[in-house]
Amino acid sequence: MALLKKPAPAPEQFRVPSLADVDADYAALLEKQAELTARRSDLEREKRSVEKAIAADTSREVRPEIAALLGDEPGSKSLNRRRLSEIRGELSDIEQALGVLRQRLQDARGRASTAVVAASRMEYARRVKAMVVAMQALDAAHRDYDDLRSQFEIEDIAWTSLRPMTPAWLGGSNEPDRRIARFIREAKEAGYAD
Repeated sequence: MALLKKPAPAPEQFRVPSLADVDADYAALLEKQAELTARRSDLEREKRSVEKAIAADTSREVRPEIAALLGDEPGSKSLNRRRLSEIRGELSDIEQALGVLRQRLQDARGRASTAVVAASRMEYARRVKAMVVAMQALDAAHRDYDDLRSQFEIEDIAWTSLRPMTPAWLGGSNEPDRRIARFIREAKEAGYAD
């Protein structure tokens, strides 16, 4: 009885790290932004609830200072108005803080992007090089194909039964600045290909 072999694990797919993955300061700013956004949502819900309570309260409103002079407890309507004012003030502060955070995130983005690029450089180079190798093979095949078509034309062969195809998206195989050649040249100039 043969032992069952586990299949070899698939090579792990490279994932570009997020800005927060590579920069703790950026991650902290995102966390603070999420915290403030959640707090804003909570306050907005509370604000709607307090506004409804004020609208539903039909009691006569007496300011808390007057109620104190009369020896009464402050009414719920005035307490709700005070809370509504506090909520509006805090919401305004949160909006301003979120504006500052957006600017800080924008400032930190460049530094974090530099770190992501550094972490991704080798994988990027590997993939560009793989495309160059594939394009070089395609370029050679394209030249061979065009050479064969030219031979048919030179010899005045009626070869339409082969269903001639023209890979126009590649450009002409004899054009000096054809798309494939341009990409390969740019990759070499950038140091990604030999």
